[in-house]
Amino acid sequence: MTEPRGLTSVEQIGLAERMLRVFHAPRRTFEAIAGGGSFPDWVAPVALVVLFWAAHNLAVMSIVAPEIPATMEGWEQFTEEQRQSATEGLKVWRSHGWISFPLVNSFSSLALVGLVLLGLCRWVLRVQVTLSQMLTVKAYASLVTIPQWILLTPLVRTGDAGASPLSFTPGALMADPFASPLGRFLSSLNLFDLWEVGVIGVGLSVMTALTTRRTTGILLVLWLAWIVMQMLAPSSTEQVPPVSYVPSD
Repeated sequence: MTEPRGLTSVEQIGLAERMLRVFHAPRRTFEAIAGGGSFPDWVAPVALVVLFWAAHNLAVMSIVAPEIPATMEGWEQFTEEQRQSATEGLKVWRSHGWISFPLVNSFSSLALVGLVLLGLCRWVLRVQVTLSQMLTVKAYASLVTIPQWILLTPLVRTGDAGASPLSFTPGALMADPFASPLGRFLSSLNLFDLWEVGVIGVGLSVMTALTTRRTTGILLVLWLAWIVMQMLAPSSTEQVPPVSYVPSD
């Protein structure tokens, strides 16, 4: 059996070190698990993301989901129906949403993106890969979203209750980013999502033996197409504070 490329030189790298290397040397991480890794390789990274996301939610709970809804910013402008919806949403968020949303969102994203990457490699790039390899690539790449939640916590706690993943997009520089299609597009270009796309591109390059430029380029096109489709899809204009903590991807 042919040994995965680069495995012999990095086979001693442990799980913790592999996760750390994603931030500064992702190729080394993926070369160590070119065969697809094991169950912990795609569960542990995502579980760590969930932990940091949930910790952020807890840290800012009293600000973004107050026990008294009437203290929410803009409460006076809500209709009665919006107030009822917001009140129920805050109750759910305070009881279990702060942990269940990150948990469900992170692992469902892992499964969905893993399947998309599998189809991309087999039917577009014409390279045989396994679902285990694609889940591993997505799982490790998701780690780069952790700094987003770390940075958002002090922003919110120091008075910027409106801080959200939107704060890390070009749209944050606009007065009203949702007033125009361009603003909505720029508001979807999250820097941490872009970083994750880049890491996935490196992972696919290792798993397929294709150039990083090619794999990353294809992923960028797909990511931008996904953003455009989200912009065109009908969406609700009613929001409560916790909604602002939903990542764009």
